[in-house]
Amino acid sequence: MLQPVSLTELPEHVAVIMDGNRRWARSHGLPVAEGYRRGVLALREAVRGALEAGVRRLTVYGFSTENWSRTPGEVSCIMQLCAAVARTEKPVLLEQGVRVEAIGDLDAFAFPARAAVRDLVRGTAHNTRLTLTLALNYGAREEILRAARAIAKDVATGRLSPERVDEHALRERMYAPHAPDPDLLIRTGGAQRISNFLLYQLAYTELLTLPLMWPDFTADDFANALRAFSERRRNFGA
Repeated sequence: MLQPVSLTELPEHVAVIMDGNRRWARSHGLPVAEGYRRGVLALREAVRGALEAGVRRLTVYGFSTENWSRTPGEVSCIMQLCAAVARTEKPVLLEQGVRVEAIGDLDAFAFPARAAVRDLVRGTAHNTRLTLTLALNYGAREEILRAARAIAKDVATGRLSPERVDEHALRERMYAPHAPDPDLLIRTGGAQRISNFLLYQLAYTELLTLPLMWPDFTADDFANALRAFSERRRNFGA
C-alpha cells in the first residue's frame, strides 16, 4: 500500500502526455482502436489518482494538431470515441465533482465530437473538486502564434500600447490564462520529448517519463509519480 503524498509536496497541476496507445495495441495483436479504448480506461485511472491525492488540476494531451496526419480511419475512430466518451463519462464526472475544460481548436473536430465535448464542458462547469483540461486539436506553437496575432491586432487598433506587451499580455491571450503552470509533466511510452505540448507553460515543470504504455497506466502509477515529484527539489533557476 502506497503511503499518501504529503500535502505540502503535492503538485497543484499535473500534465500528462498519454503516449503508447497504438504501440500497446500492436504489441497485443489488437486493432489500434482497441488501444485508444483502453487508453480511456487509463484516463479514468489518472482522474481517480488525482482525486484520491487531492490534485486540483489535471491536463491531458488528447489530440494534437499533428495527429491529423494519421490515416483517415484512425482519425475517424478517435472522433467517434471522443464523442462517445464525452457522453458516457459525464454522469461519472458529475458525481466525482470533476470540472472539464477544453483547450485547442475544437471547431475543427467532427460535429458529434465537438458537440459532445462542449456539452460536457457546460454540464460540469460548476464542479470544483478537480479541473480536468482536455487538450484537443492542440499545438503549443499554434497557441503561442494565436496569442501573438491577438497582441499584434490589439496594438494595431490602439487597444494595447507596445509598452504594455509583456508576459501578462501574452498569457491572457492563451487558451487557459487562469490556469497555473504545471508542476509535474508525466509522459508514458518511454519517449523523452515534449511533442509541442504546453511549451510556454512547461518552463519550470518537473518532467517524468515512464516506460509503460498509456493503456497500462493506473492510479498507483499516478501515486508513484507524485511520490517521485515530492522527492525533487525545485529552485526555478535560483
